[in-house]
Amino acid sequence: MNKNFSAKITEYFIENKITLLLILFIIGFGIIAVMLTPRQYNPQIIVPAANVIVRFPGASAEQVKNLVTKPLERKMWQIPGVKHVYSISMNSESIVTVQFHVNASRDKSLVDIYNKVFSNLDEIPKGVMRPLIKPIDVNHVPILNITLWSKKYDAGYLTTIAGRILDKLDSVEGTGVTSLNGARYKQLNVYLNPVKMAAYNVSPLMIAQELKNTNVNMPAGFLRNDNKKTFITAGGYFHRARSVKNFIISVYNGRPVYLKDVAKVKSSYKPLNFLSEIGFGGYYRKINANDRIIKDAKGVYPAVTIAIAKRRGKNAVTVVDNVLAKFHKIAETSLPAGVHYTITRNDGKKANNAVNKLLFHLIISIIIVIVLLLLILGWREAFIVAFTIPLMLFLTLGIAYIFHQTLNRITLFALILSLGLLVDNAIVVIDNIERVFSRERNVLPTYAVDAVNEIGNPNFFATLAVIASFIPMLFVTGMMGPYMRPIPFNVPIAMLVSLFVALTIVPWFYLKLMANEKGMALLRKKELKEEGKDVNSGLYARILKPLLSSKKKRYIFMSVIIILFILAMSLPVLKIVKFKMLPVANTNTFLITVNKRPGSTFESTNIATMHIVNYLKSIKQVKNYVITVGTPSVIDFSGLLRGANFRNTSWYSEIRVNLINKDKRSTSSHQLVLNILPVVHKIGKKYDADVKVLESPPGPPVKSTIVAEIYGNNYKKQEKLSKIVEARMKKTRGVTDVNSSYKKRIRKIMLIIRRRKAALMGITTQMIAQSVYILNNGMSVGTIHKKGHLHQDDIFLRMPDDFRTDVNALSSLWIYAPYAGRLVPLNSVVKIKRGYLHNMIYQRDLKSVVYVYGKVVKRSPMYANLDLFLHFLKHPLPTGYRIRWGGEWHLTLKVFAQLGAAMGIAILLIYILLVGYTGSFIIPLILMGAIPLEMIGIMPGFGLIGVYFTATSMIGAIALSGIVIRNSLLLLEFINDRKKEGYNIIDSLVAAGSMRARPIIITALAVVFGSAILVTDPVWNGLAWALIFGMIASTTLTLIVIPVLYYMIEGRRWHKEDIHDNL
Repeated sequence: MNKNFSAKITEYFIENKITLLLILFIIGFGIIAVMLTPRQYNPQIIVPAANVIVRFPGASAEQVKNLVTKPLERKMWQIPGVKHVYSISMNSESIVTVQFHVNASRDKSLVDIYNKVFSNLDEIPKGVMRPLIKPIDVNHVPILNITLWSKKYDAGYLTTIAGRILDKLDSVEGTGVTSLNGARYKQLNVYLNPVKMAAYNVSPLMIAQELKNTNVNMPAGFLRNDNKKTFITAGGYFHRARSVKNFIISVYNGRPVYLKDVAKVKSSYKPLNFLSEIGFGGYYRKINANDRIIKDAKGVYPAVTIAIAKRRGKNAVTVVDNVLAKFHKIAETSLPAGVHYTITRNDGKKANNAVNKLLFHLIISIIIVIVLLLLILGWREAFIVAFTIPLMLFLTLGIAYIFHQTLNRITLFALILSLGLLVDNAIVVIDNIERVFSRERNVLPTYAVDAVNEIGNPNFFATLAVIASFIPMLFVTGMMGPYMRPIPFNVPIAMLVSLFVALTIVPWFYLKLMANEKGMALLRKKELKEEGKDVNSGLYARILKPLLSSKKKRYIFMSVIIILFILAMSLPVLKIVKFKMLPVANTNTFLITVNKRPGSTFESTNIATMHIVNYLKSIKQVKNYVITVGTPSVIDFSGLLRGANFRNTSWYSEIRVNLINKDKRSTSSHQLVLNILPVVHKIGKKYDADVKVLESPPGPPVKSTIVAEIYGNNYKKQEKLSKIVEARMKKTRGVTDVNSSYKKRIRKIMLIIRRRKAALMGITTQMIAQSVYILNNGMSVGTIHKKGHLHQDDIFLRMPDDFRTDVNALSSLWIYAPYAGRLVPLNSVVKIKRGYLHNMIYQRDLKSVVYVYGKVVKRSPMYANLDLFLHFLKHPLPTGYRIRWGGEWHLTLKVFAQLGAAMGIAILLIYILLVGYTGSFIIPLILMGAIPLEMIGIMPGFGLIGVYFTATSMIGAIALSGIVIRNSLLLLEFINDRKKEGYNIIDSLVAAGSMRARPIIITALAVVFGSAILVTDPVWNGLAWALIFGMIASTTLTLIVIPVLYYMIEGRRWHKEDIHDNL
């Protein structure tokens, strides 16, 4: 007998001692891989990007757009690999965000940006400052937040403690970017007294210049003497506040004027223009009644958060564990009494818990499959499969480790998905070896090799068919590509591994168990049992034979199948089955943002925020909340892509709400959000604030679930049209949190220089601008150089608050006139004019755009967006203006289109494989007739249980395409075997179906029960339901439909061949 490649592999390993070493190697390799593979919650999505920030002091938003933003955008757009260029032009500043394609080289992308910017510095207009490039890196997102808080101390003291701790934690292996959020540093405030300055004839500019000129120390070369060098420095820094107070700034009437004569010099914390506090939920305090610190924490307290990110490629779990171990040692010995800490983010623990939970689910799935096999096959066969499953998983994880994959939720979902496929190869090999042993009435290695030889080729091509169904998913683009990439990467590897184990270890192990008297007795018993069966009288034969024998019944049956398929595919059109990108995840956190009217004060924003906080205290599922007013909270991946780190304004605040662990509460985080939305919206309306509640996305983040991008040729018209779109969104069912990038303009006061009068006095525009800047905004003119301190205190000049509330008080201040040699009132050389700041101007890919955002609740965003799309299709914007729909709508359409294309390519690849295997163009079409059968189960199933058909459901459908083809291919092989043995076509089809039915059903049950564990997962239950419903339908119908199709197409040729053979 000619042996195929599969049989040769089995022949080599079946009696070779290397097989045992191979088993030991796989076990060791797998254990090491599990221990060393970095763990993450989700696969890391690398989107190389950077912000290019350019200051243009005094320019309006329109000037910034024309002179800075547009030229810079064009330069950035020329860089190869750039996907999008976003920009915001505002008064005095331009921010251009350059985003490259997902998974592009981060280092090369940043180098390209630097090269392009700095090679064109000569084109910068006059008055524009040097560009600043800030990379946007997912590795900068903290994985651990340690929040220090106190009832006794203020934020300034906490900052000092946090700075010392962070200095020690920076040295922990694997830590990346670290920062302090909510830190308040000390500074030496120099409050200038305008009356005293006028009395001593000194101006703010004079004081600033004198302080800058004095607080200097610089190297002055060296002296040579006796062949030795002595270095020289000249100058001297301020080391104490007393030195600054007693600094002589001028001489008036022959006596020195000290700084303390014209200003109040006071060392204190920087003025309060932002706030960071922490509070605890009432129920959380109750369940921690033994912890008096938590129990008594009934208010909100000053907080400073130590935020720690990890370096690229490091294990989040290990880094967090090492940092916390060192922190706890520091806390035990160095944390002052009255300073407490709370872990407000622990992505290492989150990733570890998620991975461990899914590993547990994987073990449960394995046990379920083993019990199933035990009931159907017997303990020996079940034991073999039970032994090989861990080997397959170990080897798969080991190979993934070699390819620098991480151990995350998606990787483990891929392994659970492939579990039913893994056992199929082993079951097929065991089933055929058992059949050959029974036929030959002996247990010999040669017969095992013959058994593998019989099914080697179809089994190999069937495995390739499954692999072909997953490979196209590797080419899904965008952020969803790397998110789901562990599935098309790991499943094909698992399939190849399962084939390798089935050809090497399974025959070897089966021979060890059966090559004895008990094994022989068991085979004889099974043989006698099988001999007593008549395949032509069984249930399967009674169903199939009438269909094969009657043309009318065949056509009626196939017509029913076609009708069922059409009805199933019509369910989405009728909205009985609804689509959604991904379901909402049940997480332990969400974010509340408060956005008051631009120009609102810090105090008014804080009042609105605290009213929301008071409501949060009453929610029993709330563990703690970190409040940041005037500054964003510690950034997360979603916030990084939304650009939340630029929201350092007095009218913006965030509340990061952390919930009790989801395992300890019955209400999901999404339901909690739905419960609080009406209340926080009511509070927001009362205080004229736009309040949003943002949930952690289950997959790749988007700016908002609905984004309308309005394009046109007149920006003011676009802003007006945004109000129409905004109003329509508010009327659309399920849409909430509607707002736009168009905001009410902020008032401004312009001090217009009386140029002639100022020039006659020797007063320049720059002198006036700098003086007003110092007096009103304040200016740092140096630092106090304290020895041994981690942070140097600024010397900050400014006017007292009383002089900074009214423009008339400001304009009545004095400024030095060089030609007159005296101070003159500021209002004598300026006139006051009132107006408004220009609104920010947004651009996307070199086109001006106005954004309108919305969030969808209690409904799929796809259908809310579809309602809006249809409305504006009937009522379009004026000619020259258009809407591009972004957000989850765009992502959903793109992902489903690409997954659909992946499925189409997979089917094409499978067809090519089958043509190569069968040597026919028609038979592959028969075998692929099983693919539509899965949809007869999937669509009605989803409609029945009312679950959204998501991207994960689509992955399940793609996976089933390979599985059902595998069944059809092995069924074909048995049909051909019966044909060679001289059976007529009907008997061949019945016999092949009867013989293949058991492994097909076993595989189907393994897939169904193995996937059932995923039904409880809120995100991936779509995959589980697709596999369950699709597998049940396709398995049931494949055993009937494929033989019927085969008979209808190949029956006539079979008859002709039979007649030819008889002649």
